[in-house]
Amino acid sequence: MKDRLPPSSSDPGCRPTGVSAGVARVLAAALDKAVAANRGYGAGVLRIDRVGCGTLWAGSSGRISREAATPMRVDDAFEIASISKTFTAALVLQLVEENAIVLDAPAVQLAPDVFEKLLVVDGRDRSSEITVRQLLGHMAGLPDYWTDPPFVTNDENAFLQAFLTTPDRRWEPRELVSYARALRPVGRPGEQYHYSDTGYVILGLIIERVTGKPFHEALRERILTRLDLNETFLSYHESPPTLKRAAARYEGQLDVSDQLRQSADWAGGGLVSTARDLVRFAAGLTRGGFFHEPSTWKAMTNWHSTHSEDVDYGLGLFRIALETRAGQLWGHDGHGNAFMYYWPERELVFTGTLNQTQNDWWPLVSAAIKAIKDAG
Repeated sequence: MKDRLPPSSSDPGCRPTGVSAGVARVLAAALDKAVAANRGYGAGVLRIDRVGCGTLWAGSSGRISREAATPMRVDDAFEIASISKTFTAALVLQLVEENAIVLDAPAVQLAPDVFEKLLVVDGRDRSSEITVRQLLGHMAGLPDYWTDPPFVTNDENAFLQAFLTTPDRRWEPRELVSYARALRPVGRPGEQYHYSDTGYVILGLIIERVTGKPFHEALRERILTRLDLNETFLSYHESPPTLKRAAARYEGQLDVSDQLRQSADWAGGGLVSTARDLVRFAAGLTRGGFFHEPSTWKAMTNWHSTHSEDVDYGLGLFRIALETRAGQLWGHDGHGNAFMYYWPERELVFTGTLNQTQNDWWPLVSAAIKAIKDAG
């Protein structure tokens, strides 16, 4: 354990006591164990905050990169990957509140060129049937341009093959959608859940069409500035807010950070942030201060099955059922094992990363939940 923050308060009426010394030792050991599994390829952060009250515990472990001697610190930035989807979903729902977008209207009305022959099922083009709600909930029937067949070789589709062989290529959103058109459709819109980055790229394009601004500018104006998320930015589309380098993210032993091809993440996974900023974002959503209408948060948390045990999805959020009487978690995680989850029964937010795709954030957060629960 290299770095730990004392409890802090963001609410004058709140008096956080932090965790006991025993719980702190358990949390530090759990984080060190999780990072040790990276074998030097990726550092980790865990931060636990009580919403509106402050930090109960925060720590870091490992070095910011394998080559650097600099230890990872709890306030260092890291790539949050698919946690970006929650930001995109929140922005879309904000536009729904302004009547600029209708959740259950055909999305083709907002970006007609994007949907041309996008989803052809059994010889019939179903693209015009896709709604914004279905895109947000991974229910549109769209394949994922990263992972779905047909495969060219070695379980790689045409996009992934191009992605892997051209590390210096800058990807544009419409290119990604074009690759998706050639993939095998999952099914008709609304039939089944299928996790798809394709849908979130399309949502980013819809945001640009509706707002008249580049996605990253709309995001900054409507979410980042509003919630004081000063360390969050869309990589490859805007400059980092500080000169300090974000922590390296690894695929096994490969450092995938600072590679232009990662621009292919975009609205589905291109954000860089910090544990602190993720806490602020989660608090803004869960405390009811971000949306104007209670029905908007209700729509975001209207869960449907992912066909994985104890895991459901809403609109840009997962729900994970915990053990009996422990409750549930709401939030998102990302490739590279970044995580942002809210525990409503305790009003706690867990944020952080392991910066390694071949690891698993869940044992770390699960150990933290158990330690807090056992402490009473």
